[in-house]
Amino acid sequence: MSHADHLVIALDNERSILASLERLLAIHGHPVRTHENAEEFFSAGPPKVPACLLLDQQLDDGATGVEVHAEIQRRNWNLPTIFLTAYGNVPLVVETMRSGASGFLTKPYDPQQLLKEIDKALAHARSLHENDRKNADLLAKAATLTPREREVVVLVVAGLINKQIADRLDLAEVTVKLHRGRAMRKLGAGNPAELAQIAIRTGIVG
Repeated sequence: MSHADHLVIALDNERSILASLERLLAIHGHPVRTHENAEEFFSAGPPKVPACLLLDQQLDDGATGVEVHAEIQRRNWNLPTIFLTAYGNVPLVVETMRSGASGFLTKPYDPQQLLKEIDKALAHARSLHENDRKNADLLAKAATLTPREREVVVLVVAGLINKQIADRLDLAEVTVKLHRGRAMRKLGAGNPAELAQIAIRTGIVG
């Protein structure tokens, strides 16, 4: 990965930890953004590029890492999170992993193990980012459908053939074929199965 296409964010209440993380990650080509408290972290907003978060459990502003992680999920930020804390115990590990954390490391951390966890988290982040891009592209395509084309797509996905759709919409069968063909081209669907997948992903059908 190049310096421009990803980010590692560190949220920790110890400046010395943040400084050491910045040095380690810079050596290995990772751009870093650091925060000392949850308010500052959330004020910065979600990253625009694939990113992961290194998160301490005990923060100066009274928040906990678990609470920060829950808020990240509530806001639907695609931010794989690695807990990096001196307060490791079995119940906490179980809680964080069940809540969807990418990893859990205790301080003092093994730099090589941390780098491996970061690589995994960034790979996941890149996958999530690409999926979001594809969904946005599909939504843009879906927005180009006419109301009639959307109606035809819904009925195709419901399993109706052209003649049945024509009867349902009081159209000529050739007109249904035209609407169906245009809709499939606009959505980039090569067959009815692909059309159904796209219709579900874009909310054309529930």
